[in-house]
Amino acid sequence: MRLLFFTGFFILFTGLTYGQKTIEGRVSNGGDVLSNVQIANLSTGAETTSNQEGRYQIKAEPKEELQFIHSGMDTISIIVEDVTRILNIKMNHEVEELDEVTVAGKKRKTHQEKLLEYSQKKTMIRTAFGFLDKETASYSLRIADEDDFENAPNINSVIRGAFAGVNAQCDPMSGKLGVSMRSVQSINMPTGANFDVDGQLLTEVYCSWLWGNVKRMAFIPSLSAMAKYGEFGRGGIVVINTISGSFTPTEQDGGIYDHAKLRNNVYKQNALNNEVVVENAPQYLKEIKSSKSKNEAFEVYQKNAQKYRSSYHFALENYRYFFNEWNDESTADKILEENALAFKNNPVALKSLAYVYEAQGRYKKAHDTYKQIYILRPDYAQSFIDMAKSYRNLGEAKSATSLFARHAYLQEEGLLPKDTVDLSRIMKREVYNLFALDNGSLQIKSRKWTTRNQEYSTRLVFEWNDSEAEFDLQFVNPGNQYFNWKHTLAEMPERIRSEKELGYSMADFLMDDELPGTWKVNARYHGNKQLTPSYIKVTVYHNYGSKLQSKDVKVFRLGIKGVNQHLFDFNIPSRIAKSK
Repeated sequence: MRLLFFTGFFILFTGLTYGQKTIEGRVSNGGDVLSNVQIANLSTGAETTSNQEGRYQIKAEPKEELQFIHSGMDTISIIVEDVTRILNIKMNHEVEELDEVTVAGKKRKTHQEKLLEYSQKKTMIRTAFGFLDKETASYSLRIADEDDFENAPNINSVIRGAFAGVNAQCDPMSGKLGVSMRSVQSINMPTGANFDVDGQLLTEVYCSWLWGNVKRMAFIPSLSAMAKYGEFGRGGIVVINTISGSFTPTEQDGGIYDHAKLRNNVYKQNALNNEVVVENAPQYLKEIKSSKSKNEAFEVYQKNAQKYRSSYHFALENYRYFFNEWNDESTADKILEENALAFKNNPVALKSLAYVYEAQGRYKKAHDTYKQIYILRPDYAQSFIDMAKSYRNLGEAKSATSLFARHAYLQEEGLLPKDTVDLSRIMKREVYNLFALDNGSLQIKSRKWTTRNQEYSTRLVFEWNDSEAEFDLQFVNPGNQYFNWKHTLAEMPERIRSEKELGYSMADFLMDDELPGTWKVNARYHGNKQLTPSYIKVTVYHNYGSKLQSKDVKVFRLGIKGVNQHLFDFNIPSRIAKSK
């Protein structure tokens, strides 16, 4: 363990000696190019402007921040990474949203400006749909802050005192917090309120979760709540902002509400199937997939090899084709050997290769590839996660535990940045699951780890090879309603900034058995600031958290921009299978 730590420590600081390089690209508004865009390196003070063709060049090192400013456009900030060479920027017109009306030409506050205002104004609270301010709300909105909770005997006494006409009680048996409105029509049978906690929609919360961790709380009455939350808000909504700011209901039996049911989002069956995706693929890919024999396919590969020698996408797709379609491991490996330079010292390319190896069950090759990425990116949280999960695939739970412990130690020592958005929750979930399922090999006697993961039926983990990749994930439930998770700079700038600063590119979703049946997952690719595809790995955990846990690994190429592409289906059973 000591040797392992000091080896990692040495790699960490030898790997951080980056060199300055030239970043170039073109700036547009999605259609026309933009000239005279001010581009500044906020770390060094270097500045330039885009020319008449919208093109620019500027010097920057990894982890430095470039800012793009143009009159009438939203300002864009991008953190440079080790592989960044080309940044094609799309700027959006500034707009100010006023209820359902969009007014062009007025300056809209950026998310960072709203966060700063929120931190200074106790009249604001953050919801799943953005910020609410009681000074501008169209209804009476009362907000209690942490000062109100500091000297209170319990949670429910604050709620009853702060919000007129609202009952609250912590159930002495279950510990659940019950909140309801008092009215003439429902004085004897009050309608229970639901909860919006740090943007997470919940049908129940526990008082123990919240005590000592409430920053602000508000109550939205039923009529106003239904206008914003739909049927979910029929009994009112309790909005809670925690002090930690990253509430996760994974340690109790609380229900996470299916966001797809918030609105009438009916899926129109508009996602492209795999056949249509292939028809729109690069010519070399269409040619090889239409081959009638393995020999014909190899001739197609050889014909295109010289032209695409520098493209790792070409090598990877040809490798996948011969391995998956013809079960020809030898030819597939030969293709990678012939195109090794396309992957060398390129963590984005290597990550896509590791994904494919893992999906094919070639865990040793995947592990060796993840190790190369770790050496190139020793300060990336994703490197620790990938190596730990890879050790777990090889049955080396102790080594996996050491990687997670090392990352936590480096954070505590200030050698790696700490999380403020989502990473810590994902890391904890990985660690808890490791201890719950591998505690025998780890010789952990305490049972506290086995209760950390609620036994959800399914967990979906999405990882992508290029941190600049922007895409929407669409989850379609068995009732044919959908929920979109938009991983774009415009929709979630604070999360993408956190991803860049901490070095991770993953997200996970826990699915309970409230809506059993077949779900669909689609994706809409928006690009990666280059004219290249991105790869996304999806790990589907079945019977998650139980001793019967199993997983499927799938890898998808996202190359067609602006269209909805079907990725896969998965089934949620009506009841979770449990081991005896």
